[in-house]
Amino acid sequence: MPTPSEILASQLAERGVKHAFGMPGGVVLPLIEAFERHGIEFVLVRHEGSAGFMADATAQLTGAPGVCVATLGPGATNLVSGLAGALLDRAPVVAVTGQVDPGLANVYTHQTLDQRALFKPVCKHSVTLTAEQAWREIPLALRHLELGRRGPIHLNIPASVFTAEQPEALPDRFVPAPVDHRVAMIDQALPCLRAARRPVMLVGLSQLDEALARVVGQLAERFSMPVLSTYKAKGVPNEDHPWYAGSFGLSTTVDLLQQQLLATADLLLTVGLDPVELRPQWLPGWPSDLPVIALDRAAPHDLVHPLEQLYVGDIARNLSWLLQDEGGRSAWTLDELGRHWDRMAALFTEDTSEMGPAAAIAAIQTGFPDEGICALDVGAHRITASHVWTCRQPNTLLQSNGFSSMGYGLPAAIAARLAFPDRPAMALTGDMGLWMTLGELGLAAERGLDLTVVYLADRSLSLIEIKQRRMGLRHSGVRFENPDVVALASAFGGTGVSVEEPEHLEQAVAQASARGGLQLIEARIDPAPYATQI
Repeated sequence: MPTPSEILASQLAERGVKHAFGMPGGVVLPLIEAFERHGIEFVLVRHEGSAGFMADATAQLTGAPGVCVATLGPGATNLVSGLAGALLDRAPVVAVTGQVDPGLANVYTHQTLDQRALFKPVCKHSVTLTAEQAWREIPLALRHLELGRRGPIHLNIPASVFTAEQPEALPDRFVPAPVDHRVAMIDQALPCLRAARRPVMLVGLSQLDEALARVVGQLAERFSMPVLSTYKAKGVPNEDHPWYAGSFGLSTTVDLLQQQLLATADLLLTVGLDPVELRPQWLPGWPSDLPVIALDRAAPHDLVHPLEQLYVGDIARNLSWLLQDEGGRSAWTLDELGRHWDRMAALFTEDTSEMGPAAAIAAIQTGFPDEGICALDVGAHRITASHVWTCRQPNTLLQSNGFSSMGYGLPAAIAARLAFPDRPAMALTGDMGLWMTLGELGLAAERGLDLTVVYLADRSLSLIEIKQRRMGLRHSGVRFENPDVVALASAFGGTGVSVEEPEHLEQAVAQASARGGLQLIEARIDPAPYATQI
């Protein structure tokens, strides 16, 4: 007879899951064994928080659910940040935690807490499986991955339930039926777009795939329409597209220029836009009477602006109906857009006497293979990188933006390397972000992963230090020292190097990618330009 462990492993494998990330305790061992029987490799992390970030990145990259596993008590609490990030960034993640058996719950307190209450705010759905109904409860819970906004679910499994015999496995292939808005898009949205003289498209995180990137690029070309993307949506469209107008969302200096552009718009087309990626200056961030046509995979209940039209469903499919028209040139010109780019580029023009963050990031991308995947950590460097790094397809610059959790970069890069073994992967992080998850270098080393880790070393929490200066406060609690990079890399069986000039950094990244193995690069930067970039 099947067990909940077998049922869950089987249904996850059918959904395309290849890896599960976590740290086991005794109660979850039957599930790990079931994973192996169904072709799901269990990846032992050094901290459960990393397991949550790896599951998040895997879901974003592959489209299949990401999976993270932890034991009860402290193992479960360590998952919270990763799941909060998955919720806000709309990543379908399955989190499994062990739990004490119900018969002991009222008399046994060691490592025991209300785990469903803990996970309820950071998951779409949380359920404690029962020995009698797990065969029904598992497929019903998995449905929540795709209902409405994508996001994480939590399966809380008491120790004895993992191996409890079930009467059967309930087959379930639940996929929401696609909603086709062809008639409304042609009869209502298209006339508005055709009549607009200065339309602008804003692309967000809701649907990041090649199909949408193509349609967005074609639509921008057809209607001479500038396109702005949030940080997670970079690559939609290809940023070499002539009508791409840059990213927006976190840099106050860049966003001031983007809002000046929007101030002259007469129609806004939002494509999967979620305000979770935006700072308060984007409430709403454009004229209050600007007509907005919104497309999303689920109703945008938190888009703070009156919506003239709303289309919920497959965004690429619904947006493609606007291509039925021959289009026409708007009042926007490429010369005008070029001048806009010049103003933004001036913010990232640095004194060449020192290696600033923009110069460092440009050098890193030049040295990194075009087909590679780069995972950003959180900090001042991420804001600069989101404006300097050029993405030619979606999901090539991974980052936590809705939750913006430090410690994301290295785990996400490892997840990318495991998901796509034939593609180069790199973690681009600040120095403190790396120290938060340093133990995961052991995971990369023991698996012999070809992984490049570049950290911008300024020995400061630069983003917080800038805020201290702007508030007129003295520096306190933001400065620290770094270990020797050569000795650090050697401890994990890798190679370490420290560089101070952009050309040397470019060479170091290119050599690291060609050499393979674990490569750790310390890029010593001058953080002063951050003040004008963010």
